[in-house]
Amino acid sequence: MNILAIDTTGRHLTVAVRFGGKWLAEFNRDCRLNHSVVLNGQIDEMMKKAGMTFDDVDVYACNVGVGSFTGIRVGIASIKGFCLARPKKLVAVNTFEILAYNEGNDVSVLVPDNRGVYFRRFKDGSAVGEAAHFVTPPPHGKEIVYDDETDYSDKFISLIDEKVARGLYADALVPLYIRKSQAEENKCR
Repeated sequence: MNILAIDTTGRHLTVAVRFGGKWLAEFNRDCRLNHSVVLNGQIDEMMKKAGMTFDDVDVYACNVGVGSFTGIRVGIASIKGFCLARPKKLVAVNTFEILAYNEGNDVSVLVPDNRGVYFRRFKDGSAVGEAAHFVTPPPHGKEIVYDDETDYSDKFISLIDEKVARGLYADALVPLYIRKSQAEENKCR
């Protein structure tokens, strides 16, 4: 399977292509939430490096959140645009799954924001309950805390490989927003 995968949920940008059974990934530390400016150029560059075109792509994969509200929208909108031109299978992953991937039996994933943390618990590799936002999360098992400086692209790619191998395709890419956007919160005041 040839795959185009993007993660625009954090400060960094991951664009990865799998072509001819090999992954070629680009991790851009300098993106600093300018995904809408950088993304298409990085996709074009990675596809050229791999020697592939959009006709060669079998699967589009995207991180659907949690993370930057705008970043989530940029990533999903880009993949949806590609699907309009050339429909393909979809794989949706989320930040919680990426961080919990291969981390053991009882894991709590924490993604900090400026108001607390997004929290999701995993037991035996499966999410338990819904993701939630807490000022202080309840402790459960091993804690993994998202770090904006860490490159999670290897886990992102491995999780996509596993979902493709298991045939876990999405019907649509649905954003994972846990709280309202700042504009929605301001409107409610």
